[in-house]
Order: sequence, then C-alpha cells, then structure tokens
Amino acid sequence: MASPSSWEFYKEEQDKILWVHICTQDLRGVDISIHKWWKIRYPDYKIRLVSKKEFDQIKLQEQQQQQ
Repeated sequence: MASPSSWEFYKEEQDKILWVHICTQDLRGVDISIHKWWKIRYPDYKIRLVSKKEFDQIKLQEQQQQQ
C-alpha cells in the first residue's frame, strides 16, 4: 500500500467534493489506498483526481471565497 504522504486532498464542504492530487509517479497501490480511505471516511462525497495545478487553484479559490 502507498503511504498517506503520496497524495493530498482538499475537502469542499458545500458541494461535498474531495479534490485529490497524487504526488507520486509510482501509482501502484495509491488507487487502492485512496479508494478505501474515501469510502470509509467520506462516503457521501464525490471524488475528483486532479493535477497539482488544478488542486492549487481549487484551494486558492476556496480561500478567497472565505475572505
């Protein structure tokens, strides 16, 4: 299994979406880890796998909306 540090997530409360960025090039086991984690901790959320650029844009937009 992949370690938790091989991916990062951002939780969007309003739309119930989990934005996930995979930080490693070795994808073996990461998909299984993410799927298990998602189904156990956030079963009501939709999941979106995105690039680092898109992940950072989502986080920045949310922070700007909260200000």
